[in-house]
Amino acid sequence: MWISDFAIRKPIVTIVMMIVLMVFGLVDLTQRETDEFPEVDMPVVAVSIPYPGASPGVVERELIDPLEEQFQSITGVDTINSTAVDGYASIIVMFTFEKDQQEAMQDIRDRIDLVRNDLPSQVEEPMLYKFSFSDFPIVSLTLASATLSLAELTALADPSLKRALTSLAGVASVDILGGIERELAVEVRPNDLQARNVSVGQIVQVVQSENLAVPVGRLNSELDERTIRLRGRLSSVNDFEQIVVSRSGDQVVRLGDVADVKDGHQEARSASFYNGKAAVSIDIKKAKGYSTTDVSARVLAKVAELQKTLPEGTQIEVVRDSGQRVAESVEGVQTSLIEGALLTILVVFIFLKSWRSTVITSLALPVSVISAFIAVYAFGFTLNTMSLLGLSLAIGILVDDAIVVRENIVRHMEMGKDHLHRRARGHRGNRPCGRRDNLLHRRRLRAHRLYGRHGRTVVRAICADHRLLGAGVTFCLIHA
Repeated sequence: MWISDFAIRKPIVTIVMMIVLMVFGLVDLTQRETDEFPEVDMPVVAVSIPYPGASPGVVERELIDPLEEQFQSITGVDTINSTAVDGYASIIVMFTFEKDQQEAMQDIRDRIDLVRNDLPSQVEEPMLYKFSFSDFPIVSLTLASATLSLAELTALADPSLKRALTSLAGVASVDILGGIERELAVEVRPNDLQARNVSVGQIVQVVQSENLAVPVGRLNSELDERTIRLRGRLSSVNDFEQIVVSRSGDQVVRLGDVADVKDGHQEARSASFYNGKAAVSIDIKKAKGYSTTDVSARVLAKVAELQKTLPEGTQIEVVRDSGQRVAESVEGVQTSLIEGALLTILVVFIFLKSWRSTVITSLALPVSVISAFIAVYAFGFTLNTMSLLGLSLAIGILVDDAIVVRENIVRHMEMGKDHLHRRARGHRGNRPCGRRDNLLHRRRLRAHRLYGRHGRTVVRAICADHRLLGAGVTFCLIHA
C-alpha cells in the first residue's frame, strides 16, 4: 500500500502531514454546526383536499378511493394512509427512500390532474405538502398576562412579536395559536329591514364596497411620483353604523338604522393554556440549512429583549426548546464516543499486557479522529448523531487494524527480519482484514432502512475516515 510505504520512507513528511491534518481538522471542528439529525429530504407527500358539506363516507367514496387507485400505480410508492372527516380528505403517500422528493411531488400532481374532472365540482383545489424535519417547531413560547385579555394578547403577539421573531436569521415561520382575532359583527333587525324596504343582500354589497382601500390615481411632480389611495377601511363601530345602505330622495337609510354593529371576536378555533390559564402560543420553525442550536440561541436572545418592552404583568415563557435538547443529545453522543475510546484503550492494555503497545495503538486515535473532520466538512455534514455514529464506527475499525498491525510487526520481528522490512510487512498483512471490515460496515448500513440515502453518505464518510486513520496508524506503529 503506497500510504504505508511512503510513511516508512519519509517519516518527517509524514509528521508534517499529520500535524497539518490535525490543524485543519480542529479548524473544521470549531466551525461545524450542531444539529440532532442531518438535512434529509424525506420522500413523503401529504395531500389535503377540502370538500365542503360532505360527510366522511362521501369523502371516502368520492375522493379517497379514486385518488388512492391512481396513487398506487406510481413507481416507488411504499404505503398510503388516508383520513376522511367532515368536509375534508387527507392522504399521506410514503415512497421508498430511493425516490426523489421533487419527482414524487410531480407524480402526485400529475395523477390528481388525471382525475380532476371526475371529482365532484364542489371539491376545492387540492393542496400538496412536503414532509421535512424543519416543519416541526424548534422553540415553543407562551404569552400570558395577569392584566391583559386574550384578545389584547393576540394583538400583541401578531404582528409585533411575530414580526420581530420572523426577522431573525434562520427563522422560517412563526405560528400563533390559541389567540382570538377581533371581529365586527353586523346583526340585522328583520323588522327594520322590512319597514325600510332593504334586503340582506343589499347590506352585504354595500358593506363590501364601502370597506375598501384602493388606489384612485397618482400625483406627478418633476422629481417624484406619489400614489393617491382612498382610505376606505373602517375600524370602529361608529364608522360602520354611518354607512349609507339606501337612499330615496331626501331619506337616507344607514346601517345603524337596520342592524346592530358589535365589536367582538371571531369564533375560537384553537385554545392554549399555560399553568391553567388561557394564553397565546408562539411556535418558531427554523429554515432549512440552519443549525437548530444557533437559531434557538438567537430566538431566546430576542425573547429576552422583547420581554423588556412588554406591559407590566405580561410574560413570555419558554415551553419547549429543541436547541437545548439537541445540544444535550449531541453532547451525550460525544461523551459516549470519548468513553468508548478510553474503554477500548483499556481493553487493549488488558489483553496485550504491554503499556508500550497500548500507547502506540492509542496514539492513532486523536490524530485520526480529528483529521476525520476534514471528511465531515467535505461532505457538508453537521455535527449530529449520524456523523458522530460514523466516527464511532471508524474508531472501532481503527483499533482493530492497529492491533493487527502491531501483532504483525511483532511476529516479523520474532522471525528476525530487518527493521524496515518487518514494518512494511506488518502493515501489508492488515489489508485483508481492513477490506473485510469495510465491506461488513457498508453492508450493515446500506441494509438498514432507517438511514436511507443518508446511510450511504455516512458509509462514504467512514471510508474516507478510514483512509485518514490508516495514515495515522501507519505512522504511529511503524515509527515506534
